[in-house]
Amino acid sequence: MKRQRYGGEDYLLKFPKFGKWINTCLCCGAKGYRPDMPEVITISGGYETAAAHYIRKYFNELSVDEYGRCQVCAGLTEGKKEDNR
Repeated sequence: MKRQRYGGEDYLLKFPKFGKWINTCLCCGAKGYRPDMPEVITISGGYETAAAHYIRKYFNELSVDEYGRCQVCAGLTEGKKEDNR
């Protein structure tokens, strides 16, 4: 029997409630975990899960600004604003 390999998208499809810890850039669509994600994620009843470990395994940290843009996209659009002056 062949082993299946799971990626980040597959993990989120299997456990959609952990998607709240994922940021998505509105410009380029890059996905990454929120910088404020705790080291251990608990579910109802106070049970610890391995979710934070797997999210960090499949995704890089991604912070977004108030417009939902990653740092790269925010820098690109800021550069265009300066050119238009």
